[in-house]
Amino acid sequence: MSTPSPSGTTLRCPQCGADNALPSGARVVRCAFCEAALFVDRGGLISHYQLPRMVDKSQAVEAMRRWMAGNDTVKDLDTKATITAMEPLRFPVWLFRSSSDQRGEATRIEPAAPTPIPALADLKLPAGRLEPFEPQAEVVESAAVTVPIETARGWLGEDAGSLSETALVHLPLWRGHYQYQGQEYSAYIEGATGAVMASVFPAKAEAPFYLMAILGVLVFLVEGFVVSNPFLKVALYAATALPLALGNFLVARKV
Repeated sequence: MSTPSPSGTTLRCPQCGADNALPSGARVVRCAFCEAALFVDRGGLISHYQLPRMVDKSQAVEAMRRWMAGNDTVKDLDTKATITAMEPLRFPVWLFRSSSDQRGEATRIEPAAPTPIPALADLKLPAGRLEPFEPQAEVVESAAVTVPIETARGWLGEDAGSLSETALVHLPLWRGHYQYQGQEYSAYIEGATGAVMASVFPAKAEAPFYLMAILGVLVFLVEGFVVSNPFLKVALYAATALPLALGNFLVARKV
């Protein structure tokens, strides 16, 4: 068995003494110098990694504009809002790998710092190669690690007893600020995938959709009571559904 370095990101070969990069999740590493097979004994080690930033500033702005033009936001937000800033930052998470005969290998991440928006608590580890953490590689704002590892392990429940790896991983994010109708808003963009997260934003008005739904229910109820012939009733329902669908479409276009 070979024990990783204190950082948990390199592995010294006991045969030739060379240091080898230790990928996250690896159980066996072949020495790049003498080709010896090194079996990894992580034990109680906590590795320290970072996910590379794949989305640059211009791509983050584009991702934010696409989100603004989506179905959840108010109409024309992408053209009427002004993006005032796009800031890079890192957010720390605890990574836990576990294995069992029933479920095989599983990976979970838990926040290692308070989340500024609820969506960050549900983050999944994006696909990508984890790299050894280098504080000086990118001088950006980084949230302090304030959630103890013991607390994060407690959230795992039964999985806490079958851990094969524990690591602290810094995820790259962008924090975008924008103005709309005199109000300031912000959203977060994953620096690896470009996914946008926001909790407070100019959303579509819900009242018109509720009114259309109530109108549809009332019309169908009236038709159901007035018309007794089942074939005629089906035909009437079909004829009514078309203008209701058109009305919903127009409402969606307006709000």
